[in-house]
Amino acid sequence: MGGEPLLHDNIVEIIQTTRNNFDKASIRLVTNGILLPNMGADFWNACNNNNVVIAISPYPINLNVKEIYKLAVQYAVAIDAGNTFTKKFMKNVFDTTGSQNKNESYKKCCQIFCHQLYKGKFYVCQTPALIKYFNKYFSCDFQVSPDDCIDIYKICDAKNLLKYLKKPIPFCRYCNIDATDHNVTWGLSKKEISEWM
Repeated sequence: MGGEPLLHDNIVEIIQTTRNNFDKASIRLVTNGILLPNMGADFWNACNNNNVVIAISPYPINLNVKEIYKLAVQYAVAIDAGNTFTKKFMKNVFDTTGSQNKNESYKKCCQIFCHQLYKGKFYVCQTPALIKYFNKYFSCDFQVSPDDCIDIYKICDAKNLLKYLKKPIPFCRYCNIDATDHNVTWGLSKKEISEWM
């Protein structure tokens, strides 16, 4: 998940590598679903052979659901399309001063399960991994510290990774969880900073 995994040129290899390294894990590929009708047999076979569930995010977009389910049945791949498409989404709110209690932010955050792998670094959530783009676009200065991620090439064992995932990171101080709005109407971004603060 994160961005759109079906855009990755090596998605079949990623699926196989994931299964090879996590032979008993439940693997879900989270997608908006738009590209599913265009995916080739190699992709669908990889999902089938590696017991991957395709989870379609519940966005109010025009999907060729019939075609997606037809392909899923043809290749015997499980599809999880959620309950219903929604017209509401969640808006996170940033605190530019970084004065939020990171422990409280972490405890209340629903994104701590949205891990991000970016350029060899593993992040508890996607925000510190991608904040540089936000900083550049809005001329902000959110700081990411070395403790906001873990280098995947330096992880000795799964225990170290799990330990990292179970505690707040310094970046949590920027997240004003209490101001999160869970009732924002879906629509195109106006690319204004007010959408974030």
